Amino acid sequence: MVVIACSVWLGARALLAQREIAESERLAKVVQTQLLAGQADQAKESAASLTSHVDSARAYVTDPLWQVAGLLPLIGTNFSASAKMTAILSDVAHGAVLPLSSVASNVNPSTIKPANGALDLGTLVAAQPAIARANGVLHNAYVDVTSLEPGFGALPQVIDGVDRFKTVLSDASEQVSAADNVAGILPSMLGDSRPRTYLVLFQNNAELRATGGIPGAAAEVRVDHGHITLGRQTAAKDIRKFPQPVLPLADQTKGLYGEITGQYFQDVNLVPQFPLTARLAGEMWKQQFGTQVDGVISLDPVALGYILQATGPVKLPSGDVLDSSNAVRLLLSDAYAKYEGLVVQKDDFFSAAAASVFSKISAGGFQPKPMIDALNRAGRERRLLVWSSDQKEQEVIEKANVSGALPPPSPAQGTFGVYLNDATGSKMDYYLRETYRAGGVVCRADGRPTWEVEITLTNAAPADAAKSLPEYVTGGGAFGVQPGYVKTQVNVYAPPAGIFTNAWLDGAPLDVHRDMDSGYPVAQTQTLLAPRQSATLKFQFLGAPGADAKPNLVSTPTVNNFQKSDLSLTCPDVVR
Repeated sequence: MVVIACSVWLGARALLAQREIAESERLAKVVQTQLLAGQADQAKESAASLTSHVDSARAYVTDPLWQVAGLLPLIGTNFSASAKMTAILSDVAHGAVLPLSSVASNVNPSTIKPANGALDLGTLVAAQPAIARANGVLHNAYVDVTSLEPGFGALPQVIDGVDRFKTVLSDASEQVSAADNVAGILPSMLGDSRPRTYLVLFQNNAELRATGGIPGAAAEVRVDHGHITLGRQTAAKDIRKFPQPVLPLADQTKGLYGEITGQYFQDVNLVPQFPLTARLAGEMWKQQFGTQVDGVISLDPVALGYILQATGPVKLPSGDVLDSSNAVRLLLSDAYAKYEGLVVQKDDFFSAAAASVFSKISAGGFQPKPMIDALNRAGRERRLLVWSSDQKEQEVIEKANVSGALPPPSPAQGTFGVYLNDATGSKMDYYLRETYRAGGVVCRADGRPTWEVEITLTNAAPADAAKSLPEYVTGGGAFGVQPGYVKTQVNVYAPPAGIFTNAWLDGAPLDVHRDMDSGYPVAQTQTLLAPRQSATLKFQFLGAPGADAKPNLVSTPTVNNFQKSDLSLTCPDVVR
């Protein structure tokens, strides 16, 4: 009779605890939604309710009878695991959810808008300790739940609950860790301790460079205690050629891209390493104008289009209206036709467009949540890149994946970089289309995978491009490329342990230039495409022993969001 009574008691408390935890899970999603929507007061109330439900659940699974049940063979693991998981959940609710919801009224999408050209840094500084504490709690909770093994005899519901909780904690820990990193450096980057000067590069994807496009225009942005002002603006062509590289260049860099990388402002991003690009551009700016910059920021017209979704249309001094639907076409195509032969007016148009968008943003003329989404998307696509001269800040920038560095080396996971540079000397890359496929297979006894990267480039320009497009766009044959054609330098960076084996062009063997860059094997070649012509390049490498057969791939952000898919390989395929 006692056994039956105990069983009923434990079953009832398990059911009640399960209901409380289910309600807590529902409220966790509500809190997240409210925080993202800037509904700080509602989020705080929901967080308090969530914590109350978690406390109730914990009370149900911590009484003496439950603890004794946890010692029973086989079924006891279900009771002990539930108690441990509920304790971890309680720590998260009290140590992370509640503190974060408490500072949400000061730090949320709505409060990061500039007012009268300035950001309120005080709210960020005040919130940082709570964010840091929450980050620590979530990290510890994830470690604890990762080590939680229900053991033999665990019910599927318990195992599923632990796995689900582990996934939720992993995502939350990653997000709050990123927020902690940003909150730790953002005030200083925005001039909280001293004024900062940043160089902003506007990359023009119509003339490709490895990190995006030629830096067609640049501007100084000054930040002092959150107050943002736009300084000097200039076209890249107005910065002189330097007789020698402004900074020492590695022999491999010079061998792959030439000394011009350090001599021409337009060529600082021939290299696919934005930290180097930023240092070169900053040094050129200093030597040209005498201003030492604290960091460099780069974005392209596609990223600008995303930002315009948050700002809404912007009217330009020319009378044109720039919006998210026409930004790329207007800046990279229509402007060349409108100002054909008038280079100065082209430059003025780009500068005016940048200044007009900056003016609207600095005045707070945008929707916060869409702006955050736009910047996140631009960062994911490598269209927004950032470099800081401060090492601590640069480390956070690297963690945020907006540094534009080469793919991080990983013995277990291979990542290729495919970087494109214009070799036409024109703006024809507006018409370039790219598709990528990458795959691998393990056929060797030593466990090395064979990786292949396939690149298909297409010149989508009209058949009569030589006549129908402005000479400024086609290049007019000035650099030895027939008008209407697109010449592209293709650079394939393999993982550091990769070994080049073969390359093909449209199925025929291809001799490529092979080199190393910063420890990465590089295969370099060029394509020349007439209007409506395509070419398919394929590169083969051996990976490290035991590495994943399926490689990742990153590439130069172009006018289009390139298509990437898996390349299916079998062992007979890799022996040609």
